[in-house]
Amino acid sequence: MKIIDQTPLIDENGNLGFSQRIQGMLKFGFNWPTELLAQKAIITFFDRNLEKGYTLIRNQPLGQSGIMIPLILIGPAGMFAINIAYLKGRYEAKGEAWNVESGNRFKPAPVNLIQSTARMARALTMFIERQGVTVQEPIESVLIAADPGCHVESDKPAIRVLLVDGIKPFVTGLSNSMPVLRSDLALDMVERITNPRPPKQKTHPPQPAPVAAPRQERAQAATVTPPPPRENISRARAIFSVADEEKPINPADFDFALAEDAAAVKALPQPRGAGAASRTKRGSRRILGMSIKQIALLAGLGIALLCILAAFGYLLFGVS
Repeated sequence: MKIIDQTPLIDENGNLGFSQRIQGMLKFGFNWPTELLAQKAIITFFDRNLEKGYTLIRNQPLGQSGIMIPLILIGPAGMFAINIAYLKGRYEAKGEAWNVESGNRFKPAPVNLIQSTARMARALTMFIERQGVTVQEPIESVLIAADPGCHVESDKPAIRVLLVDGIKPFVTGLSNSMPVLRSDLALDMVERITNPRPPKQKTHPPQPAPVAAPRQERAQAATVTPPPPRENISRARAIFSVADEEKPINPADFDFALAEDAAAVKALPQPRGAGAASRTKRGSRRILGMSIKQIALLAGLGIALLCILAAFGYLLFGVS
């Protein structure tokens, strides 16, 4: 099995240094190093049990959108968007609901891993199809609970949910299933995910040659004053056409947000500073580099400091 590791901040051996660990925790969450260890264990198991023809892409970002998919498995059995959850405790996967045990009942968990994992597959489908190709076989969503201390009660979940003891049957089923994706198409999908490119421009069929008009019509057309030459316009138009064709590929052309709602994108793994741009835009009114609220807070602190100094001076000189 071929492994393509796109994980940021790791070294050549796939390890995190101290400073890289701190950066990753600040950017991707406090549990990020633990999640990487869980990913590594699952990748090792996949690598030992899956034959050639499969490609596993790790922590693949989708353009500049901030959406990162932990594992993407591509091979004869199809395409799979795999989310890794390192959780402990009792959970319930019921339809599209993801609940956590609270006392003697279940309540909705803070993050719905069922819906966020399903959105990963839809986002990956959109990312590929925006390059001008059609994903013929649906991308399957898979949620893996990698901690042995996690127990999930499944009641017809909307996606496939696997515990630690369910990983081996899943991989065995992939090896024994009928092929649904040709090897050339699988390689093309891998290339489009790791090196996205814009769709091919449509070529227009050649226009038929104009039929010669009768002699009488040619004589009438000769009496009509011909329109002014448009050589300069045609030449400029051709220059712009060549410039468009030779424009380099920009990964930002593939940026997108899921159209369902803003919360859907926020639920996907992304850097914690993804919303900073919108907050900066709302608070763009600044004085000396500070917002009005910051200036008011600074003024309040200054007044409080003056009051403290005045009280200290009164106690020091007034008593004497």
